[in-house]
Amino acid sequence: MIPGILARRYARALIELADSPRKRDLFGENLAAVVTATKVDDGRGSSLATILETERYPASQRLAVLDAVCKRLRIDPMVVKFLEYVFERGRIGGIAQMSRFYDQMVDELANRVHAEVRSARPLNQSALGRIKQSLEQATHKTVLLDSTVDPSLIGGLVTKIGSTVIDGSVKKSLQNMRAALRGD
Repeated sequence: MIPGILARRYARALIELADSPRKRDLFGENLAAVVTATKVDDGRGSSLATILETERYPASQRLAVLDAVCKRLRIDPMVVKFLEYVFERGRIGGIAQMSRFYDQMVDELANRVHAEVRSARPLNQSALGRIKQSLEQATHKTVLLDSTVDPSLIGGLVTKIGSTVIDGSVKKSLQNMRAALRGD
């Protein structure tokens, strides 16, 4: 784990290495793939991330493991060089943070925003399309919509964009009525 400001700097450096929006997206996918691969537990309570961070093994062996993972995942050579640099600086434990910041920065550059919609029942594509269109008009950004089913809502929707939550569920309405009747 590294300080957030440092993780942001590394993420920004990787963005600057990408020469096109497609490369930025590819680098983000590559970085996320490495993060996912290094989180896998080896069955003995350790993950590859833990092994890469510890000094129990020589740095040359740990770097060889990182390179093998990158080769296996077919990681872009520029991202491999970036990861090697991060490793050499002793910051490999922060790649998950770097990946999160990287994704946020790339979305900002691409004028995209992620939104989550929870509903009591599955929504059809037409309804999802209307919700997405409304959110895009409200945010003036391309919305990447993720839809999940939550039967506890009873009915209605709960939408989350960034830190903003719009709760139009029946469950919330009933809670509000209960509070009003109690005088809360």
